[in-house]
Amino acid sequence: MRRIVFVLALATIAAPLLAADRDGAYGSQRPAKCREYLKVYRFDERKPESDGVRNWIAGYITAYNRQTPDTYNIMGIGEFEHVLRSVERYCKDDPLSDVGAAMEAVTADLYATRYQTRRQAGR
Repeated sequence: MRRIVFVLALATIAAPLLAADRDGAYGSQRPAKCREYLKVYRFDERKPESDGVRNWIAGYITAYNRQTPDTYNIMGIGEFEHVLRSVERYCKDDPLSDVGAAMEAVTADLYATRYQTRRQAGR
C-alpha cells in the first residue's frame, strides 16, 4: 500500500513536467479552488466523488514527507483526519483560495511537530 501511495505521489509531482499539452496545461485530480473542494468534500460525509480528493491529499502528504529534509512524517502524532479537517477549515475561511495553498498552509502549521525520524515515530 505504501508503495502504491508513493508511486501516485510521484506521478502527481511529475504530472506538470511530463504530462502536459503544448501549452503546458494538464489535468489534476484535485479541485483547483477551495470552493470546488467544498462542493465535493465534507469531512463528516463520505461519498464516492470525495475519494479522489482524499487520495490527492494523501499523495501530497507522502510526497512532502519524501522531499522535505529531516521529515519522516509531517503529521507527527496527528492523524490523516486532522489534515482533512484542517484543509476543510482553511477552505471554509478562504473559498477563493487554491487547494494547493491550503496544503502549503497545513503542512507549514504541522512542521514544528513533525516526526523527523522513523525512530521518533516509534517504527
